[in-house]
Amino acid sequence: MSTEALARLGELGEELGARPPATFADLAAEQLAVLSDALRRERESRAAGLNEAAEKALTVVPAPARGPVRRILFRPATGPSARRPDRTSGGVRP
Repeated sequence: MSTEALARLGELGEELGARPPATFADLAAEQLAVLSDALRRERESRAAGLNEAAEKALTVVPAPARGPVRRILFRPATGPSARRPDRTSGGVRP
């Protein structure tokens, strides 16, 4: 496996949130890049959809309270509970 393919496999693992299946090592770097890009685009699309839905839901909150409610709901997550779960073991990755 080429250095580029190994790098792409690592990128794909980051997008998956877990180690890719061993059979992915047989794919070319270009194929791994396509998979990684597709996963990234899908995740971004879903995040955008969730943001739209959340903003639409805020329309039922009285206008003067929207700012504070938005800050409470959408503040950046910190601490151990903010870590992304490891989908392979059910545990939490650092």
